[in-house]
Amino acid sequence: WVGVIYGMIDGLLLNVMPALVVMRAWPGEANPSRQKLITRGLLALMASIFVTVAYHLGYTEFHGIAILWVVVGNSIITSTYLLTGSPLSAVITHIIMHIAAVLHGMETVLMLPPHYVF
Repeated sequence: WVGVIYGMIDGLLLNVMPALVVMRAWPGEANPSRQKLITRGLLALMASIFVTVAYHLGYTEFHGIAILWVVVGNSIITSTYLLTGSPLSAVITHIIMHIAAVLHGMETVLMLPPHYVF
């Protein structure tokens, strides 16, 4: 259950919400051009990356090159949402990632807080 809960929360907060805010910034435009859609999609992806980096920098194990893997993984997950238009694609993908972290243990992956051994 831990992987499901963390995955759902992270998927919504890191992947869906930032992208949704950017994509909804232009209400009422019935048929935007392909160029506008691509630009908005890239802005939405950048918003998700910004929130992801800000969130993960709160963990000392992501102060360095490890943040790069977080950015790559979350960019792929956010892209599933942007390409399909379904928030479930990002949330379910994030849940699967966190479940894998639970199954493989904290010794091998850094995908579940807290990451500290006491």
